[in-house]
Amino acid sequence: METNPTIEEIEKAHAAANLALKNKDFAAYMDHFSDNLKYKQLNGKTIGKEQLATDTKKYFDRIQTYSNHYKRVNFFFDNGLFVEKLLQKSTVAMRVFIFFSKKWMVEREGIYKWEKAEDKWKIVDVEVTSERIY
Repeated sequence: METNPTIEEIEKAHAAANLALKNKDFAAYMDHFSDNLKYKQLNGKTIGKEQLATDTKKYFDRIQTYSNHYKRVNFFFDNGLFVEKLLQKSTVAMRVFIFFSKKWMVEREGIYKWEKAEDKWKIVDVEVTSERIY
């Protein structure tokens, strides 16, 4: 069976990002995104890394538990970018008030573009194409 070194590197990057999120390591989590990130949300609004960091920080300290599973639907290379379409299923429990928590399940489909710089793959572009929260 032939292995693809780029896929292996991307898998490691996904695992590291999920571990950073699970361990509430905000800096390590945000380091997986390029400084020139373009993140197109489901509502059509595109934000950059600074806004993503602000939005993420609001919730990061309130996360009690987190799990994420994804399936890569397809991938290809385009001008030095690794492009993948993912189906993700995440479960997040967050502290809502001092003594209460709420659990969400999120199913999301998106297109992620990765670029390698200084021997590290970083996400440079995201387009969320569908999302269901329950």
